[in-house]
Amino acid sequence: MTKKILVRKHSGEQQPFSEEKLISSILRSGATEEIAATVLREVRPDLHDGITTREIYRRAFQILRRIMRSVAARYSIKNAIMELGPSGYPFEKFTGEIFRKQGFQVKTGQIVQGRCIQHEMDVIAENGKLTAMAECKYGNDQSKISSVQVPLYVNSRMKDIEAAWRTRPENQGKTFQGWIFTNTRFSSDAEEYGTCAGLHLVSWSFPEKNNLRYLVEKYALFPVTALTRLTMKQKEILLSKDIILAENLLEHPELLMELGLSDKKLAEIMEEATTLVSIGKIC
Repeated sequence: MTKKILVRKHSGEQQPFSEEKLISSILRSGATEEIAATVLREVRPDLHDGITTREIYRRAFQILRRIMRSVAARYSIKNAIMELGPSGYPFEKFTGEIFRKQGFQVKTGQIVQGRCIQHEMDVIAENGKLTAMAECKYGNDQSKISSVQVPLYVNSRMKDIEAAWRTRPENQGKTFQGWIFTNTRFSSDAEEYGTCAGLHLVSWSFPEKNNLRYLVEKYALFPVTALTRLTMKQKEILLSKDIILAENLLEHPELLMELGLSDKKLAEIMEEATTLVSIGKIC
């Protein structure tokens, strides 16, 4: 392409369209180079100055869905996590699965006694040497930013909880960690303060390593909302039954029977879920 196409990001900022970035994101989803080249070729005619990153994503997703649904599902992970709403409770369960995959015992939605007051904690993860407590900030809008007020507030809560936690004999010699997970992003001030204060911050692309995208791919934590053969209503029903991941659906296929689907549709959904989780680790 000789003319630089300017693409508008969610922040409103404009930047030149990058074929390399699009190809990279498609390959990261498990596509072959041939599939990635096909997507790029079909996307090119739709490009124009001012096109949004969202429009490019939608067009690429449509093409991938036509070619290979399991790859399209992986390509849509960020959007699928956005659909773990609107309450944010499924995102807490999703965050808990990140810890569970690492060998932690996990509880969600617990009341914890601090030195001064009680606190409701979204996720508590424990192993023999470490207790991690996490606050989850879910957003269904990619433009949403968690400002510095979030880690300021969470840090004060974690300090109160840790002060009481350290007085218990069973915690002697153990490590306490405070975490904040968001599916959107933190402001630069939030990242700087949270890191300085000793909190562990995780957003879609922060930190550079072990960010949310990396963790999802490393542990194959693909939300059930990524499945392209399910309607939004069907996804909501499954989420209400604590089916958060595609692998949860494989463990409880009987729940699909309650959706009143045909045998053919049931088989297609199960095949897509099986392929999605069996592709394995990308990183």
